Amino acid sequence: MTLGNVLEWFDFSVYAVVAVYIAATFFATTDPIAALLPTFAVFGAAFVARPLGALILGPMMDRRGRKSVMLLSMLLMAGGSVLIGFAPGYATVGILGALLVVVGRLAQGFSAGGEFGSAAVFLSEWAPDGRRGFYVSFQQVATSAGLVFGLVFASLLTLALGPQNMAAWGWRIPFLFGGVLAIVVFILRRRIDDTPVFRAMEEQRLASPDHAAPVATVEESNVRGFLTTMGIVVLWTMVSFITFNFMPAFAVSFVGVDQQAALIATAIGAAMSIVLIPLAGAISDRVGRRPLIIVASIAYLVLSFPMFWMMVSLQSFGGLVLFQLILAPFTAAVVGVGPATITELFGSRRRGAMVSIAAALTTALFGGFGPFIATWLIQVTGTPTAPAFYLMAGAVITLITALTLSKRLGFENLKD
Repeated sequence: MTLGNVLEWFDFSVYAVVAVYIAATFFATTDPIAALLPTFAVFGAAFVARPLGALILGPMMDRRGRKSVMLLSMLLMAGGSVLIGFAPGYATVGILGALLVVVGRLAQGFSAGGEFGSAAVFLSEWAPDGRRGFYVSFQQVATSAGLVFGLVFASLLTLALGPQNMAAWGWRIPFLFGGVLAIVVFILRRRIDDTPVFRAMEEQRLASPDHAAPVATVEESNVRGFLTTMGIVVLWTMVSFITFNFMPAFAVSFVGVDQQAALIATAIGAAMSIVLIPLAGAISDRVGRRPLIIVASIAYLVLSFPMFWMMVSLQSFGGLVLFQLILAPFTAAVVGVGPATITELFGSRRRGAMVSIAAALTTALFGGFGPFIATWLIQVTGTPTAPAFYLMAGAVITLITALTLSKRLGFENLKD
């Protein structure tokens, strides 16, 4: 299960890792910063498709099972990754190459709209009571591991091939490699049983015609849970896409380090998160979800600007690493606790749809276009510290939301 998420997010995240090369391949401009804008816009295009994927695959998860959506999402991710890997560049077919990349990203985004919810709900419904935070945190461990995998893979490729070959054709290899491995994981996932919660729902449906499908009415608790989920996911998705996915391109373009150093520094931060995320999940099983999310929100509100200022001022590999290590515990606190928190807000019969749609919509609005917005803010303000204010705004939203959470969240059983 976790291996599947690693490969899913390897395919998805590697785009941002090699964004500098994609910009040079598909967008004809002599200004590298200007080329990053359409490149990150294409990156964000996947998040336009993500809510659509959640709208279709989320309810499917409640009707046909968590496992079925995980299988379908893996096939879609593989197809999109391979399409990007084979897309011809601007010099060969002009704008058509960029359009093929957009189609590949849309397929990946549609896939992610179902993958996130199905993975989070799957782990939540298998987890024992009292350990849910720890178990479900591995959904985000897999996300960070997929990013580390992509960073290390791209770094080793750059070292082996050299910058010129990497820019010419080497950047395609991670996409093709990820697509092939995704098919392997699809085969492995077919052997996994669906969750006990979904199997119990199926038995209930067979026993009573009145339970033939999830309830279509919108209950007040679902509306409240939907809005709360969006508020929690705001900072979570921002820190994921700004501190990790955006950072390699930011470091090359605005900090002045080479691609190799940027990849290694970001990999160190993601690796640190892999260690800290399950720890945060386990702590939340003891103290509740609310305290960790509050602490993380305050930390990002206070530290974002000083950390960006420090990184830009030092103009060094050490500054990049320090940025990642200082923020890693607070990233882990919100990212590691978030999945368990939002799955506990809904009943089992609507859990798949509500978690998927709320998370996908928020990620599309605040996370997917985060690298584009951060680059635009830098261009408009003329200062590379501008992305800090984006993170600070997200911290305010999540802090207000966290203050409304029940203190009992994390200590109670899943809702029926």
